[in-house]
Amino acid sequence: MRFPAEARRDVHVRYTRPSCMGGFAWFTVDFEPLPDGRLGFAFVNPLGPEDIDAECAQAVSDGILLWLIGAARNEVVFDRPPLPSTEELNAGVPVRADAGPGLIALRAVLRHSRLHEVDSLPWAHVRAGWRAADKALRDGEAADDPMDRAP
Repeated sequence: MRFPAEARRDVHVRYTRPSCMGGFAWFTVDFEPLPDGRLGFAFVNPLGPEDIDAECAQAVSDGILLWLIGAARNEVVFDRPPLPSTEELNAGVPVRADAGPGLIALRAVLRHSRLHEVDSLPWAHVRAGWRAADKALRDGEAADDPMDRAP
């Protein structure tokens, strides 16, 4: 069985942490099954550097993959588990136990992103990527998070 079974579109995440360290990530991502019965994980970023820099885009990808392999929220930035290689993902990696049975077969497509010239940091994007996957793929419903509606 492949995971996910169906697409989840327009998953919006706004992650802001006002403090002296800052932290800002704001994006929309689509989650869809990989085509042709393939296994693995693909992250597609058609946006340019004016929307999201390469390091933050990679951090979103890492955050999604961390959720898929079962990393807890507190393991996202420090003491993270190692990410599976592309070869391992293509051979079949089980999705986190609380998401249901299946092997990872996911494509995540970044649809929109906003940058903050000071506070758009990779650690914020890793956390936001983890939260996007959690919202979209747990129980098949995107949770309504008041943080995403904050001004």
